Amino acid sequence: MELVEHRLTVGQQKLWLLHSMVPHSSAYNTGGACRFSPGPDLPVLEKAVRAVARRHDMLRSRFVERDGQVVRTVVPAGPEHSPLRVVDLGDADESELLRAATAASRQPYDLSNDGPFRAVLLGRPDDAVLLLGTHHIASDATSQWLIWRDLMDAYEAYATGRGPAWMPAHTGYHDHVAREEDLLASARGTRMREYWRQVTDGAAEVRLPLDQPRPNTPSFRGQTATRQMPESLTRTVRQTAAQAGVSSFALLMGAFQMLLHRYTGQRDFSLVCPASTRRHGSAEVVGYFVNPITLRARIGESATVAEVVQEAAVQLRNGMARAACPYEHGAFRVAMTMVPADRLGGRMQQLYDHGVDLAGRRLTYFDVPHMEGQCDLSAEITEGADRFTVAFRYDTDLFEPGTIERMLEQYLTLTEHAARGPQGQADRVPMVEADERMRLLALGGAR
Repeated sequence: MELVEHRLTVGQQKLWLLHSMVPHSSAYNTGGACRFSPGPDLPVLEKAVRAVARRHDMLRSRFVERDGQVVRTVVPAGPEHSPLRVVDLGDADESELLRAATAASRQPYDLSNDGPFRAVLLGRPDDAVLLLGTHHIASDATSQWLIWRDLMDAYEAYATGRGPAWMPAHTGYHDHVAREEDLLASARGTRMREYWRQVTDGAAEVRLPLDQPRPNTPSFRGQTATRQMPESLTRTVRQTAAQAGVSSFALLMGAFQMLLHRYTGQRDFSLVCPASTRRHGSAEVVGYFVNPITLRARIGESATVAEVVQEAAVQLRNGMARAACPYEHGAFRVAMTMVPADRLGGRMQQLYDHGVDLAGRRLTYFDVPHMEGQCDLSAEITEGADRFTVAFRYDTDLFEPGTIERMLEQYLTLTEHAARGPQGQADRVPMVEADERMRLLALGGAR
C-alpha cells in the first residue's frame, strides 16, 4: 500500500536538519515518566499504549527524504503495532531506577525506520516506571500532556471493560502545515517577518562566561539542575505580577534577563523563547506546534525592576502575536520557556503536583531529565498549583555543574528580591543572601 506523504513545517524541517547532523544526540528527546504503584496490568497497558498510537498518527510517523526534501509518512495502525517495551529491573534501588529511566529517555531515535515515539516500562516487584518519549519533531509540551491524558483515559477504560471515550480531533497536523504555508505567502506574513527583522537587527547574543572553551563541533550533550521554588516565593511572584498587570512569566523572564545582564555586563542582548502556535481547532492534535520568538532585553543603567519586567511583558505580548510566522532567528545560545501544567485540566495538574488514582493503582510524576544540550543554557519554568519548578539545562562541554547550580540559586535569590522590591534598581538587586555575602566578603579579606 502506498503511504501518503505529508509536508513539514519550517520548524520541523530545522529539527530534521539538526537530527541528520547529529543523529546520535538526545538533545531533542522529550517526554515524561510516571510511577505505577503497584505495577500496571500489563495487557491493559499494552492495549492502552496501542490505542494512543492509533489515535495520534504523528506517533506512527516516519520521516524520510524524497528528492532532497524531507516528508512525513504514516504507518498504518495494525494490531501488530505495539510501541511498548518492557524491561525487568528486578530489585533495583531508586538510584538504579533513575539511571535506567534516564538512559531510556536518552536513547537516540531512528526517525526514518522506527519513528518518533517510544513507550518503555521499567518494572520492579512493587512498582514500575512508564516512560512515554517522543522526538521533538513530533511533539511539544501540550502534546506530551495529551499523550499522558489519553493513556490514562485508555488504561482506565480498558481496565473496566470499556473503550476510551475520547473527543474527536477535527483537524490533523497536515492542516497546521497548510495554514503555515498560507501565512508565509500572505501580506500578513510579510508584515510579521518585517517585525522580526526589526527585533533581530543588530541584536547581540548572550555571551556568558564559560568554564571551558567552546568546541569547534558541538556534541549537544547536557545536564539539568532543578530547584523547587518555595511556595511563599511563588505566591509573591504571582501577587507582584498581578499588581503590575503582567503575567508571572513576564516577571520571571525579567528576572532571568537581569541575571544574564549581571553575568555578562551586556545591556542589549537577545534570547529565545519557544512559543506555541497551536490554535483552538488543534487542541486534540499531537504535533510540533512551536516557533521560537526572539526577546530583546535593553537594560538601562538606571532601569528599575518594574521597567525591565514591563519591557519583558511587551516583548512577550508582541512576540506571541507573531509567533505563527516562522523566522530565521539565527543560532541562539540562551533560551527560556514556561510550561503551565494545568493546560489540560485539573486531573493533569493533580498528576503533576500530587499524583492520581488509576484503576486500582497510584500514578505519580517521575522526573526524568530530557532536552538537554540544545543550547548553552535553557531555563524552563513549570507551573504547578502551589509552586514553580525551575530547571536550568546546560551544555556540559561549556559549564561545570557547580557553575550552573550556583547560577540557579542566584536566580532564585534575585527573583525573590525583585518580586519584593519592584521599584529597586535592576543593577543592584541582590543575587546572594546577606549571610552568604558576608561569608564571601570574609573569604576575600582573608586572602
